[in-house]
Amino acid sequence: MSEPTNYAVLKITKGLIYFVMTIVAIGGIALAIAAVALPLNWDHVLAEAAKEKPGIKTVGLLPWIMLVFAFAIAALGAVWTILQKLLAIIGTVADGDPFVRANAVRLKAIGWIMVAMQVIGIPFALVVTKVGDMIGEADMKGDFSITSVLATLLVFVLAGVFERGAAMREELEGTV
Repeated sequence: MSEPTNYAVLKITKGLIYFVMTIVAIGGIALAIAAVALPLNWDHVLAEAAKEKPGIKTVGLLPWIMLVFAFAIAALGAVWTILQKLLAIIGTVADGDPFVRANAVRLKAIGWIMVAMQVIGIPFALVVTKVGDMIGEADMKGDFSITSVLATLLVFVLAGVFERGAAMREELEGTV
């Protein structure tokens, strides 16, 4: 296969993905630590919250916060998985052979993960809103992003392009 025209772009992209993966890992570890530490220090947290916001509704708050942590950790896991699949795709581009069925499969998996994130985002937004209401932070709301939906559709279209490209290549190789 021919060499990719711009190794610099691939290297920068790969570096950015590793950077984001580092942030995702740190965030996941921090959330996991917080999920363990918060229940153990709940009384202290409540005392500090009462000083900051008298009248805060803390009855039943801990399970909702733990649910926020669970959703956030799951989202970070999904992002991590997407980034790993992107690294594998970049590897095939760097090797000069991106139109392989494996990349179509990777892109479809990325698309389905993105669909799952959109679906899971609905109850996550409701939980965040509930926690926001309980702690008196009315600006904690989930939102819908048309850009995310369009990006998800684009990934599925690209998966089809890669699948067709791989099939055409296999067909061509079979005739030579």
